[in-house]
Amino acid sequence: MIQRLSIANLDCLCSIAKTPGNIAYILYPMDMLADWIEQASLKYGVSIVVITGMDWQNVFSPWPAKGVPRGTEDFKGQSPEFLNLLQTTVTPAIESHIGMSEKPNRSLIGVSMSGLFALWQWMVSDTFHNIASLSGSFWYEGFLEWMQRLAIPPKTGRGYFLLGSKESKSNVREFNTVGHNTDEIVTLLSDAGIKVGFQSVPGDHYSDPIPRLDRAFTSLFLP
Repeated sequence: MIQRLSIANLDCLCSIAKTPGNIAYILYPMDMLADWIEQASLKYGVSIVVITGMDWQNVFSPWPAKGVPRGTEDFKGQSPEFLNLLQTTVTPAIESHIGMSEKPNRSLIGVSMSGLFALWQWMVSDTFHNIASLSGSFWYEGFLEWMQRLAIPPKTGRGYFLLGSKESKSNVREFNTVGHNTDEIVTLLSDAGIKVGFQSVPGDHYSDPIPRLDRAFTSLFLP
């Protein structure tokens, strides 16, 4: 059964699994996953919450940067504020509504800019045990360099990364570093002893959204 909640001006679509304890949050650009999450929560044995309605350009940018493509609005770097909102308001309200009395095993799944955010927050907090980043925007100005300088924290959870085979061949020059940067980031995490998986799949940035989500959930939740 699908439930809809509005929390802090965010739209939250919930499908509750019969097995308590695991919950996956998906930060998604569109409200289009109702049918999928109802089936997926049964298949993967995890409650699923899709969160939409964010200021996509800004809440997932970890620090201010020039807009991409050139000529677009600059990124405002509001990830710290959005992470605080998730920690203090959104996840407590959802988990209380669902009836999770103890802190659950949380996972965060992001796509594009929210995939960038998923990894950034994993490096600075322990709110989410596992992450998945699908077509993560690792072309973002300074992000690879930040990861290279970072003392990567230990993680007992798992990270999953996916990228379309055509994503490094964009007409937007700044996007073409995404393949190299993703490879470097996966290597950094693996060398730090973190369990990570990576898949290159056919298509561009927008191809096959539901099959890509299935790949992520299979990696994180099925043996």
